[in-house]
Amino acid sequence: MGVKLKELLKLPSLREAEIVSGSNSVDTTVTSLSFLEVSDMAFFDEKIQLPNEYYAGELVISSFFTIKDDVAKQCEAIRRLHALGELGLILYYVGVVIESLSQEVIDVAEELGFVIIMMPENDYSLRYNEVIVEIMAEILKNRPSENIVNEVLEKTSSLPAHLRNVEMSLKILSDLLRSNVLLTDGNGEIINQVKWPRNSKIDLSEMVVNDSSSTPVKKDNYWYFYKELYHKDNGLLKFYLLKEYEPLTPSVCEQSVELVQVALNLWGKNHGEISEYALVKAILNDESEKMYRLAKRLTINVKSINLMWLLQLNHPQKEKEIKNEVLEYISKYYRTSIVQLVEDQLIVLLGNYRYNEREVSLSEHFLRDSQYLAAIESLVVCPRLRNTTDVRKNYQMIDTLKGQLPILFHGKKNFTISEIRQVKYALKHVQSGESEVEEVLLILEPIRNNQEQLDTLCTFLLDVDADFQKCAERLFIHKNTVKYRIKKISELLGCDVIRISDSYEISIACLVYRMIQR
Repeated sequence: MGVKLKELLKLPSLREAEIVSGSNSVDTTVTSLSFLEVSDMAFFDEKIQLPNEYYAGELVISSFFTIKDDVAKQCEAIRRLHALGELGLILYYVGVVIESLSQEVIDVAEELGFVIIMMPENDYSLRYNEVIVEIMAEILKNRPSENIVNEVLEKTSSLPAHLRNVEMSLKILSDLLRSNVLLTDGNGEIINQVKWPRNSKIDLSEMVVNDSSSTPVKKDNYWYFYKELYHKDNGLLKFYLLKEYEPLTPSVCEQSVELVQVALNLWGKNHGEISEYALVKAILNDESEKMYRLAKRLTINVKSINLMWLLQLNHPQKEKEIKNEVLEYISKYYRTSIVQLVEDQLIVLLGNYRYNEREVSLSEHFLRDSQYLAAIESLVVCPRLRNTTDVRKNYQMIDTLKGQLPILFHGKKNFTISEIRQVKYALKHVQSGESEVEEVLLILEPIRNNQEQLDTLCTFLLDVDADFQKCAERLFIHKNTVKYRIKKISELLGCDVIRISDSYEISIACLVYRMIQR
């Protein structure tokens, strides 16, 4: 249902091309080909976005024309393409459009295992259509279809953890077969539907034929296949394949059924469950179809969600009590509120704020009055969420960095997502090596040998949000002593650490300092 990359490289149109990164991926199956028209990722994220798709097995063609003079944007394009699941890039007109392919771009691609196939340099005679015709002819050849299950599971298993789910397996199956895929519960309520093509306007629910048969049947311009399945956690399920014009073979249908059963066993526990927990998991797992279906059944407007609290808990025995306390508190302020425990984290999704007062202090007030403060390790507030994709991205970032918080922020429990981004930025500096660390710490050089001043500065900026009184209490000294020390530190550093524009850079340096000190 595709062709190995190493076989494509033997095609006449690619014979003179050079694979400059990702050579370890030549045994990967290529299943589709596309164009990268918008290679400026800032524009891409703002205007296009692809929040619920993942393009496993796809190659893209580009010349990087719109970012031909910006190596940083070329690197960002590689990272973004990799994040979308693209296998690699066929790069045209090096020496014509871009002067040369930067080693920095190659290094980024190599680190990610992303393939860059560079067409012959300085060649004006290259034509896109030659590669397009030959690659698509190879992909569309009638090939044996005995490996559908392995191929789809292999692609799904290679995805980031949050995308390893039943819906993504069905999307890959749909792309592989170029077919519509539908999964319903025993009552015909849609659990998953994947259309081919994705922008299709057909109503699949009106087209299904409940005629269980071992072979597909033809009706009008569509070939249909329907099979009832039973899953231990989900009960009776109904699976449909609908393909326009081209026939579905019995072998393909049998393997598709087997794939659904295996995917349900691997990732589909309570896949058909209708609950707020299932809705939150669908949001975090990027299962858009399931998310909207559950939201509709639960009468929850997910589009109204614009704020998230994420609480890290350290006493599992208090989970239910904390959940009830949070729900009682936030329901007074928000019309839309979802509070669910996922592993050791309490996820709070909020929308439709009831009042005109500022929301920023609500989390601080909650922690101040909570009966279970000792059981809460941290609470991160994520405001201004545009959609559920932002919910997922913020959750993933916090989940990755949550272990850093008690180490870097001493005694602090209430955080904003901006502080988490600072931690991510500081960690990137540390991971870049010793020279990068020393460059960041250079701003602290005048006080590097004075432990008292370093401790005061880190406590003031990181632990108490630049509050003189809280800093004094934390250090067991007088408030005026803190003011004197901060004034002295500002003089030595040559900047005002209370000033926002100066304090940001110094806060990053303090985070890096604490990271390397531990």
